[in-house]
Amino acid sequence: MEIIQNNKTVEEVFHHEYKSDFEYHQPMKTRFYLEPKDCPPLEEVIKQHALPFLPAKSLCRFRAVSKEWNRWISSPFLAHMQTTHFKDISGLLCQSPYSDPSFISFNRDAYSIPSPSLEFLPERVCIRAACNGLVCCQSRNDEFVYYMCNPVTEDWEVLPEPNLCHTPETAIALAFDPTALNFSANYWIVCAVPVTLNGFSVLFFEIYSKSSNSWRVADTICGEPIALNLSRNGFYMKNVVYWKTLTGPVLAFDLKNELYGILPLLSSIESHGAMMQMYGELCYILPQIQDGKCMLNVYGNMAMSLKCVIPLKSEVVGETVSNCRVLTCVNDDMLIILLPRRVIAYHVREQKVELLSEERTEDFETFLPYINSLVTVHR
Repeated sequence: MEIIQNNKTVEEVFHHEYKSDFEYHQPMKTRFYLEPKDCPPLEEVIKQHALPFLPAKSLCRFRAVSKEWNRWISSPFLAHMQTTHFKDISGLLCQSPYSDPSFISFNRDAYSIPSPSLEFLPERVCIRAACNGLVCCQSRNDEFVYYMCNPVTEDWEVLPEPNLCHTPETAIALAFDPTALNFSANYWIVCAVPVTLNGFSVLFFEIYSKSSNSWRVADTICGEPIALNLSRNGFYMKNVVYWKTLTGPVLAFDLKNELYGILPLLSSIESHGAMMQMYGELCYILPQIQDGKCMLNVYGNMAMSLKCVIPLKSEVVGETVSNCRVLTCVNDDMLIILLPRRVIAYHVREQKVELLSEERTEDFETFLPYINSLVTVHR
């Protein structure tokens, strides 16, 4: 099986842009070194250089190793280091329209969360957005209050009331980029809110900033008719948030410059396609059925042109080929694929399938990729 773009294999398709990924190096000769006398103890090396790369669930278990480890793992310094180092998607936060949230873990021992239904929040909620360990929820009552939380640590806070009228259908995206130089978890919530202005429907962009703990309506107004019907959950990547529209094109909002743009895309909002980052760039992957076989069309860059097609063998998706849905991409090469009775990971280059979960998924409407992080919600 091969990835096809004008009859080219995956190596040929991506070699020009990502040739460093395909370079092969000669194995190094074995060398032996004497350990310096002033070398720090192994336990100290593990604490400083290994623990930050572990998932939050594992770190919480390791607090029982010793009092010293408990103090270190409980410190904000380790939480900040782990937030910036651990990037693996740990599972899927899921929810059906009339139920509480649940969590499909890709490794129950390492990635589970204490309360998948988010019972630690003061009321029942709908999950709206997730980014690098943070999860934004919205209450189910008529006030539609926003909550920000970390499901692993059960740390949470309620956000101030927005200036505009937000509903459960308001398009929302969460932007959070943990960096080593930024100790506090500064994040933004971007909402595209429809407003009637002088008899015409337009979109206002209302932004919540953690640093100011307030909402602000951007000066930019979007009057594009095709942008008025958006998907509820947006995608964030490199200072830009994206929402699919009902007719296919994508609405992009530059968070830094507070400007919007329209990206072409020939796919309706009812399709099972999803936006994600793959090989360092924005991609949209849409499963399509051709002659009874499932083909993953990969669209990329700002023109959203077709980059390649990934054929999936029937033994990968089984008899439920029409319900195949790609949710996200992990480490640029592993696609998380949703099927009615299981979740699988497809390693593109190796053309290998890995079973992640056999939980039933057909009743869920919302799927948010989640990273098991120690990120702190409060300052």
